Amino acid sequence: MVGRLEGSNSASVKDALAMIQASKWAVRGISILAYISLASLPFIYALARLQQVTGHTPWEALWRFSEVYGATEALHYTMMEATASAALTVAIGLPIAWCLGRYQWRRPALFRALFSVPFVMPAIVAAMGFLLLIDEGGMLYALGIDLRRETGFIGDLAARTGWDHPGHFIALIFAHAWFNLSLMIRFVEPTVARLDPAWEEQIGLLGQGKTRLGRIRHLWWPILGPAVLCAASLSFLFSFTSFALVKWLAPFNNTLESLMASYGGSAGIENYRVDTSEIVMSASIVQFLILLAALYLTSSLQQRHSSRFSLISEGGARAARGPPNWRARLIVYSGAGFTLAPMLTAFFASFRVRETKFSSGMVYEWSVEGWRAAWSGDLSTMGVGEALGNSLLYAFCTLCIALPTGWMLASSIHALELQQRPKLAKALDIMTLLPLAVSAVMVGLGVLLGVLKTMPALFQWSFLPVLPHVILTVPFVVRVMLPAMRAVEPEWKEQALVLNLTPLQTWYHGYFSFIRGPAVVASSLTVAFSLGEFGASWLLVRAGSWDTLSVVVDQLMSRPKFDPLVQPAAMAAATVLMAITFLLFFLAERFRPEGDGGGF
Repeated sequence: MVGRLEGSNSASVKDALAMIQASKWAVRGISILAYISLASLPFIYALARLQQVTGHTPWEALWRFSEVYGATEALHYTMMEATASAALTVAIGLPIAWCLGRYQWRRPALFRALFSVPFVMPAIVAAMGFLLLIDEGGMLYALGIDLRRETGFIGDLAARTGWDHPGHFIALIFAHAWFNLSLMIRFVEPTVARLDPAWEEQIGLLGQGKTRLGRIRHLWWPILGPAVLCAASLSFLFSFTSFALVKWLAPFNNTLESLMASYGGSAGIENYRVDTSEIVMSASIVQFLILLAALYLTSSLQQRHSSRFSLISEGGARAARGPPNWRARLIVYSGAGFTLAPMLTAFFASFRVRETKFSSGMVYEWSVEGWRAAWSGDLSTMGVGEALGNSLLYAFCTLCIALPTGWMLASSIHALELQQRPKLAKALDIMTLLPLAVSAVMVGLGVLLGVLKTMPALFQWSFLPVLPHVILTVPFVVRVMLPAMRAVEPEWKEQALVLNLTPLQTWYHGYFSFIRGPAVVASSLTVAFSLGEFGASWLLVRAGSWDTLSVVVDQLMSRPKFDPLVQPAAMAAATVLMAITFLLFFLAERFRPEGDGGGF
C-alpha cells in the first residue's frame, strides 16, 4: 500500500512538473510569436504599401536598385563609411581595452564607465558635440584643421585627389568611432583583465611564443579574436544604420538610412511623388539583406566569444601585472580625452551666447539665457521640461514591455541550447536581431502606415511612439541577458534545492541573484536607448505632436542661427539629455558583474 502511494505521489509530481514545463513553453511561444509579429508587421506594412504605390514587387525593387535616383551612390558611401568606421573603432579601441584590462589602475570601474558612456549617448547629442569641435571657433578649427568648411590642407587634399568633402567623411568616421568605442571596451577588456598571467609565461617558454608576433598569433588572437571581430561587426552595423550623425556631419552625402529618411515623409502616398516610394523601397530591401548577413556573423561571433577560458579574478590578474607604464597611461588618458571632448564642448557651448558690438564686432559672452530659452520653449514646439517628460514617459513604458519580452526571448534561446537544439536556437537568436537589420525610418513608416490602415483613430494616441521604441530596444535586452543566462550553471539551482527552500526562494537564490546585475544593466540601457531614439520618432512626430527631447534638439539645431540663443538653447537641451543618460549608465555600471563582457 505504501509503495503504491509513493508511486502515485511520484507520478503526480512528475505530471505537475510536466505541466509547469509545458506552461513555460506556452508562455515562451506566445512571447516569441507576439514579438516577431510586432517586429515584422511594420516592415511588412511598409513594403506592402510601397508595393501598392510603385507597382513593383520586392524582387523587382531589388533588381531596379541601380536605376533609383541616388541609391547606388548612397550604397557606395554607406559601405565605405561603415567599413572605415569599424576599422577606426578597432584601431582606437583595441589599445585602450588592452591597456585598461592588462594593468592595475586605481579606478578601473571609473575608466570603464567613462569609455562606455558614448554608446548610450543619443546620436543627436554626439552629432552636436562633434559639430562644435569641427565648426568655426571649435577646438580643431583653432588647430588649423577645418573639417567643416574644408579650407586649408583639407581643401588642398580635396583639390588634389578629387575627393568630395573629405573633411566631412573624416569627421563622420571619428564620430562613429567615438560612438562605438565602448563595444571594444565591453567585449575585449573583461577577457584581458581576467586571463591567467601564467598562460603568457608558459607560452613564452615555447618556441612559438618567443616573439611578440608569435604570442599574438598563438595566444592572444585565438582568445581575443572573436571579441574583436564581434565588436567590429557591431560597429559596422551601427555605422551602417547611422542617421543623426550623417545628417549633421556629412550633409552633402547620403547613406541608405539618411536617403530613406529624406524621402520617407512623402513615401507611401498614392499618385504623389512615386519616385520617393521607389527610393525608400529599394534602399530598405538592400539595407535589410546586407545587415541580415552582418547580424548572422555577429550572432556566430558572440556565441564563440561566450566560450569559457581559464579566468581568475580581476584583482589577482591586475596585481600580477602591476601598475601601468607610461605608454599605457598615455593611451588610456588620451582615450579619456577623446571621449570627454564632445560632451564637454556641448556643455560649455550652452553657456556661450553670441553678441554683436559696434566697437569689437561679434563676441561671445557667458550667460544662462540659452538655458532659459530652452526651458521656456520659445524657440521650439515645446520646452525642454515638457519634452523631457514625454521622453521619460515613453522610456518607462518601453521598459515595462521590452524588459520582460527580451527576458523571455533570451530564456527561450538558452533553453533551446540546453536541449541540444542549436539550429532552432540560432534561428531564434537571429530573429530577435531582425529589428536591427530594418531601418528605424522603415519601422516608423511601417507603424504610421499600419496604424492608418487598421485603426486610424489610434494615430491620435499619445503613446504611439512607444511601439517603435519597443521594437528597437528588445534586441539590446536579449544581447545583455543571453550571455548572463549562459553563464549560470545548472548545479547552482540544484544546490539551492538541497536547502529546502520554497520554489520562489530557490529561483531567486539559484538563478535570479546571478542575473540580477545584467537585468539592471538591460533596464538602464533600454531607458537610455529609448530616450535617445531618433530615426523612428523623427518620422512619426513630423506627422503628430509627441515631441521627444532628441527631436527638440534637432528642431533647435535646424533653425537659422540669426537668433544668438538658438545654438545655446540646443546645447542646453542636449546637455540635459546627456546628463540623464550619463546617470543611467553609471547606475548600470555599478551593477555590472565582474568580468561581464559580450553584452552592451
